[in-house]
Amino acid sequence: MRRQLFICLLLAGVTLAIYWPVRHYGIIYYDDPLFVTENAEINSGLNWHSLWWALSGVLVANWHPVTSLSFVVTHTFWGANPGAEHLVNVVFHAANAVLLFLVLNKMSGAPWRSAMVAALFAWHPLRVESVAWISERKDVLSVFFMMLTLWAYAQYVSCPRHKVSGEIRISTLRNTATEDGSNIEHRTSNAERDASRYYLLCLFSFALGLMSKAMLVTVPFVLVLLDIWPFGRISEFGVRSSELKSAPQPRKGAWPRGAALRGFTPPIFKQLLLEKWPFFALSAIFSGLTYALQKSHAAVVQLARLDLTDRISNAITSYLQYLAKLFWPTKLAVIYPYPKSYDALEVWLMALLLMAVSALCVCQLKRRPYLAVGWFWYLGTALPIIGLVQVGEQAMANRYTYIPLIGPVISLVWLAADTFKTNFSRRFLLVPATVVLLAASALAARRQVQLWENTVTLCEHTVAVTTDNPSAQFCLGVGLEQEGRLSEAMVHYRIQMALSPLDYRVHYSLARAFGKQGRWAEAIGEYNAAADMGANPDDYIAHLNFADALTHLGRVPEAVLHLNEALRLEPDSPNILNNLAWLLATSPDPNVRDGKRAVELAERACKLTQYKKTIMMGTLAAAYAEAGRFDDAVATSQTACALATVAGETDLLKKNQELLNLYQNHQTYRDSTDKPGSLTQ
Repeated sequence: MRRQLFICLLLAGVTLAIYWPVRHYGIIYYDDPLFVTENAEINSGLNWHSLWWALSGVLVANWHPVTSLSFVVTHTFWGANPGAEHLVNVVFHAANAVLLFLVLNKMSGAPWRSAMVAALFAWHPLRVESVAWISERKDVLSVFFMMLTLWAYAQYVSCPRHKVSGEIRISTLRNTATEDGSNIEHRTSNAERDASRYYLLCLFSFALGLMSKAMLVTVPFVLVLLDIWPFGRISEFGVRSSELKSAPQPRKGAWPRGAALRGFTPPIFKQLLLEKWPFFALSAIFSGLTYALQKSHAAVVQLARLDLTDRISNAITSYLQYLAKLFWPTKLAVIYPYPKSYDALEVWLMALLLMAVSALCVCQLKRRPYLAVGWFWYLGTALPIIGLVQVGEQAMANRYTYIPLIGPVISLVWLAADTFKTNFSRRFLLVPATVVLLAASALAARRQVQLWENTVTLCEHTVAVTTDNPSAQFCLGVGLEQEGRLSEAMVHYRIQMALSPLDYRVHYSLARAFGKQGRWAEAIGEYNAAADMGANPDDYIAHLNFADALTHLGRVPEAVLHLNEALRLEPDSPNILNNLAWLLATSPDPNVRDGKRAVELAERACKLTQYKKTIMMGTLAAAYAEAGRFDDAVATSQTACALATVAGETDLLKKNQELLNLYQNHQTYRDSTDKPGSLTQ
């Protein structure tokens, strides 16, 4: 027990030390804003509305209610605090390492081998993307529930009385002939009750894992592999594990005569599969749901853009590239561009290599069953993300290895331990070699963590280690833009345009940059260019920014049309509500103004931001004034001034003080688009 506690503390402690710097890191402008700063439901904290959204809403083309709820909860306690979100990911990752150790040790009874697997899992540089990227909360959460699923399954299998197709394993009842029959029946009933509880816990944990990330659809396949080794429930392969200390072993004479030679009969193997039908059913449901959602949100790349031959080629090469990065984790990037072409001969050779390794593992099934289990764990769990159904623009991603590479690591650790165990002279090399390997892995991971400090450092590295990477250029441009380095950002936007001329998003980025420079006519030109290229009409952010450009050129009625469309697409966006309310309250055009609706929109924006945003409160005050409610306008404007004072927003404080004087004199405000100081954003 002390040894297990020491290993758990060591795993958790070193993992926290590796990732400790992330508590000071910001967001990555590649999905993170949707989880931290730009999501109204998350920003509102835990309430009935946000709870319903978490359970029913779709975020980034996925339905993962547990993950969404985790962001709502963390935001309730810490607000829009990237450092806190980072630390939540780290804590879950450390917990996953500890759980992986406990699960493997429970199943195999080999603590040091299990500790080695867990350490390599936790401290490998490939894990950094899943931990240091806030958006990948779904990775660490889903594996947390996956580990609980495996632990519950191990408990279920190791119950003292366990039935498999009418065959009963008995490990605790001894000398049954001399015991009272009622006592035996009582013990049997308790054991069956315990088995049922662990089975339901296993199924429940699996469901929570799927609701964190649908990649867990392959877990039932993993359970079948574990039945082969280390549980040894499929004895026809001759792999009933002698290492399985916690699992029950049949007493002498408990197996049917000749079972050791002929193994389980087909009905018993069938029972093992039937035992898992609820797991396979859940996997089928979530697979269909995920595919439908991603296809409806244009996340699935169609065959017309990426034919089946290229997908198969990418899948084969990715299998080997992931393994290569396991052994030599260099040139790790957040975005790997899709290759322009594949060498057919290389692809065939790689396919033959994969088949050869598979055949070798099958041949070693009786002697070294862990080789086949680990290898097919890798091939099977990587199947949803290997690219046969291409989701997104990346050819591969480091975060996709979070689950699959556990399998090869198990195989390699057990193989190394068995090899050194048979050679006494080499056993002395095992400990120092292990220490060096783990130290090198931890240091490499710590170095990789430092690249995730901000978007610019991360994407500059990605651009440096990859070639012709338009997505990385785009992301780098966004990071530079957020730092106020507009000229540099526009250089990278234009590089992206040269690499990917059909991507309309770059026109939106250039338009936004032109707007920040006050070059509104050029900004509108870029928006029109995006529309001519068939830009997504459901992009509410594009409508929001286009409206801003039109407003600055005095084309307010057109701006209102775009804001109304943006509001239809995203009815709970505080920015859209605020900007539309401002125009309806302050426009010089009487055909645009609508005080009553402005109040409704502004009150909604303030409610979503918990009445804590100076800009939103200033807009609400202007709306009250336009509606003739000057007492409310004065009180709200005073609140806006107080918020600006506390937040140190000197420009907004000055502006709201000017407006307060107007409201006190029962005057409304009319916004001239050629004047600075608008409260809209």
